Amino acid sequence: MVTAAMIAQHFEAIIKDHPKMKLSEIQRRCATKMHVNVTIDCCYKKKKIVKEKMVGNHKEEFGLLWDYANEIGPKTPESSIKMVVQGVTADSLPHFKRYYVCFDALRRGWKVGCRLLIGLDGCFLKGPLKSEFLATVGKDANNQMFPIAWVVVEVECTDSWTWLLSLLSTNLGLEDSYGYTIISDQQKDLEIAISDILPRVEHRNCVKHVFANWLGRKLGKSYECDFWKIVKWTTEREREDLCSALEKKKIRMLTII
Repeated sequence: MVTAAMIAQHFEAIIKDHPKMKLSEIQRRCATKMHVNVTIDCCYKKKKIVKEKMVGNHKEEFGLLWDYANEIGPKTPESSIKMVVQGVTADSLPHFKRYYVCFDALRRGWKVGCRLLIGLDGCFLKGPLKSEFLATVGKDANNQMFPIAWVVVEVECTDSWTWLLSLLSTNLGLEDSYGYTIISDQQKDLEIAISDILPRVEHRNCVKHVFANWLGRKLGKSYECDFWKIVKWTTEREREDLCSALEKKKIRMLTII
């Protein structure tokens, strides 16, 4: 007799890779690959078994973060690893909130061989336990991205960005912040955090996000080539000439319309 546990074991890898797979699709695969007819309820139980196992694995791995931090600390004392936990109730075990990592080799590499430039961005982490991944990168001598530090936080907000920038400022020695440039998207919470923690730093928006706003405007697409020429200018005179040509083109196109 084929049970839900047996089917779950057979399709565990597939469900992990496609957690949003429909029950009807699972039912169809059982018929084609295992040559058995199962009910939708059986497929639901099977999917539930796999999901519960995935959550259990995640909980075990979160518990190993303390060991990871304790293992890195003695071997690279200058590295910075911080973890924040919170208690839901007075009697409950601590719950994971945030995790910060900045290896000493990356910190020294950025200070010695990279431009005074820091890029900030974030993305969602997919899985049963939702969170966000925030990263800081630099530009090395080959004009390639150079990782500096990264964090896992509960949500991208002013408080989480402030926490990251405070730790980063201490690790990289950015207390004065004069002469450094930060590039980011147009995230309002990040702008507030930068102005609070690094008030003297030069903050610029990512050019792709700026151009995305152009595309939302009338005639934005027609200025694309001119826009990227201005972005890549190398001298002040070249920039002035390109901006002047763009202004003339704008007037000419508005006249035609």
